[in-house]
Amino acid sequence: MAVLPVVAFHAGLHAARGGFVGVDVFFLISGFLITRLIVDQMQRDSFAISSFYVRRARRILPALLALLLAVYLMGLAYCLPADMVDLSKSLVAAALSASNFYFWLHSSYFDGAAISKPLIHTWSLAVEEQFYLIWPVFLVVGNRFCRRRLLSITALVSVLSLAASAVGAREFPNATFYLPLTRFWELSAGGLLALGIVPGALRPVIRNVLAAAGLALIVLSVLLIDPKMPFSGFLALPPCMGAFLVLLAGRDGDTVIGRFLSLRPIAFIGTISYSLYLWSWPITVFQRNYAFLMSGLSEPVSKLAIFGVSLLVAYVSWKFIETPFRVGAKRPSSSALIKAAVAGTATLVALGVIGWLAGGFPMRYSARELQAASHMDYDGRGAFRFGHCFLSDPMREWRLDPSCLAVSTSKPNYLLLGDSHAAHLWFGLNATFTGANFLQATAADCLPTITHNFNESSRCVQIMDDVYKDLLVRQQIDRVLLSAKWRADTLDNVPATLDWLNEHRIQVTLFGPVASYDSPVPRLLVRAMRASDPDLPQHHRDESIRVLDAQMRLLAKSRGVEYVSMIDLFCSDIYCAVADATGSPLLFDGEHFTMNGSLYAAKRLTDVGSSW
Repeated sequence: MAVLPVVAFHAGLHAARGGFVGVDVFFLISGFLITRLIVDQMQRDSFAISSFYVRRARRILPALLALLLAVYLMGLAYCLPADMVDLSKSLVAAALSASNFYFWLHSSYFDGAAISKPLIHTWSLAVEEQFYLIWPVFLVVGNRFCRRRLLSITALVSVLSLAASAVGAREFPNATFYLPLTRFWELSAGGLLALGIVPGALRPVIRNVLAAAGLALIVLSVLLIDPKMPFSGFLALPPCMGAFLVLLAGRDGDTVIGRFLSLRPIAFIGTISYSLYLWSWPITVFQRNYAFLMSGLSEPVSKLAIFGVSLLVAYVSWKFIETPFRVGAKRPSSSALIKAAVAGTATLVALGVIGWLAGGFPMRYSARELQAASHMDYDGRGAFRFGHCFLSDPMREWRLDPSCLAVSTSKPNYLLLGDSHAAHLWFGLNATFTGANFLQATAADCLPTITHNFNESSRCVQIMDDVYKDLLVRQQIDRVLLSAKWRADTLDNVPATLDWLNEHRIQVTLFGPVASYDSPVPRLLVRAMRASDPDLPQHHRDESIRVLDAQMRLLAKSRGVEYVSMIDLFCSDIYCAVADATGSPLLFDGEHFTMNGSLYAAKRLTDVGSSW
């Protein structure tokens, strides 16, 4: 119940869009099992921290180190230099049980770039390993000096961690997702169950009701929770409570749900769940980005192939890597295990550092391929006016520089409003239409609407409220340009926004969605060169964008506002422009424009005769 939702989410199954909550289920299970083990041994006066860590090493390290080595070798075979540098850095972090900190600083778990990071899933292992460093000491000290209050102290710590997670999910979502402080409560909640927070034996009827309710909470969380919602925080409570109830029900005896979960096929998945979690995501990444299994597969067939190969590799990993280190007369001694773990970790760290310092081994590619690949390193912060007029740093206060909203008295004032898809237009517009003053109010993941969804961050709400309720009321703005990473489920508040602007007699231009690809455009260009297939990038384009473009065109027409179709600017019926004649990408990552792309978009606006 923990691993299958995660695998389904990684596979991109829409029905399991909340499958990432399987990690939260796993955290609670882990906290329960580890606490019960420690408490039982403390009651028998046989607990030793050194033995605990040796057991954890036997359980975690063999399969993890094997995975890290395999991913590194796959990276050498497939990854572009920039990707290989990123992989090498994340390899060092994962080997040192610090990948959650690395990805906190470099990547969101839910952004499009995650699909190119084969080790991003190791963040959860790092959180668990960091928990293991603290939890045994906490229990031993608590049991020795305040045994009667250990349960209440643990409950208080859990509540404080949950409170920090609830606040952080909205204010610092990336940090809240990755860091151990805001995840601690999920593991300690399992510990509370093991410590006996629910005393006494439960009757069979109550056990069955609790088990059914718990399973329902997990399933509904998988089906209903969405990556766009502020997670973890209170949204992590339903799946964690579901796991809590199933474990509680099974503590005192048999249940129908317990018998169901004990069926051999389900128990088999549970047995190999650790290896399945480890291997399924890297296999997904390499198949989606490089078609390493086989190319030309339809999306459903590709997903089935990924799952089948993941199951096979997970079984082999469990059978021949996990098990020999854990059970049997021939398993390595504790001292041999520690020496092997240290040597293996040091080797992987060294390989990662070498790959990092070697710049991802660029000698693996031709000069022309490297030219295209170099755009993976493109830094668009200057064109976006990053940190001043485009805000995205979660660790800093979001405040637009006054110069971004400075009104001209000699030129018409056009306000560019939205997220990064608005910010990437500024450079081209400002350079091309010199007769206008382009103001810019843009922030990451902020929709340019006057009303807001419940899951939008308070920072986005504040910025848009300042624009609509202050700037546009107080200042003379001639035109508002609305642009964002539109999706069908983000358009709900656009009609009310267009109506408000019309009522206030402010001219509006609504920019539609840009062409979207399932992989960064530079990587697709390199693959096209290697395969001698210039049409390859077009096969990786998201065709649903055309449907969204048509929907937005009708919406703009119904409100009498100008609509700019980015699809019309960049695409024919078959092709979308991704590179100029020299092979230099016009689109940085299949989503954001480079400076050249921004200039190209502005020039195309003059070609189609925009009203402004």
